[in-house]
Amino acid sequence: MKRCILFALCLVVLASGAFSMDKAIGGGILYNNTTTNGEINESGAEWEMNRNGFGAFAFFGISQFWELNLGFLYKDPNSVKMSSGGHSITYTGSELGLDAAGALQLGIYWKYPIPISSMFVFFPTVGVDLELSFSDSEWNGFEWWHDFWIRAGLGMDVFFTEKMFLRTHLIYGGAIPFGGEEELGLKFGHGLLLKLGLGWMF
Repeated sequence: MKRCILFALCLVVLASGAFSMDKAIGGGILYNNTTTNGEINESGAEWEMNRNGFGAFAFFGISQFWELNLGFLYKDPNSVKMSSGGHSITYTGSELGLDAAGALQLGIYWKYPIPISSMFVFFPTVGVDLELSFSDSEWNGFEWWHDFWIRAGLGMDVFFTEKMFLRTHLIYGGAIPFGGEEELGLKFGHGLLLKLGLGWMF
């Protein structure tokens, strides 16, 4: 019985100790792969764009469970699949003259830290990101669009010291595209987001 009580007290200490500090700050690199769908209004042809995104981000832990994110993303179109009348053809981004675009990411996430040991903290996470594109480049006269993301996934903190840690995220989500040109007939998007960064708790 005493051992059970001691074990429970240890868990309480872990849950309320260094891993539960109210504030954290950090930053790192990110990668995502996104697919966006639409239907061109004039012809009715459906299209599907796949792109890679590379960038950097900063995170601000405002409490034990809530985190703000700020990031910059360089979006590079890989391919566009065009479908019409039961036939489809896939073009590379360069064949269509698609230029990469930059984007600003603003997000807020909820997470639930689960200490595994004195070094590892696992956490499920869910949140939203607003991805605002900015570029002078156009696709056949159509400007880049923006995305409102709803994402969920898993994360892990690996502590080097009591306060310094490595943070990883593996997140998947769906996007509601908006802006751009009406003729594109934007529908929806989905994709994977990976993050890797260093943080400091205080």
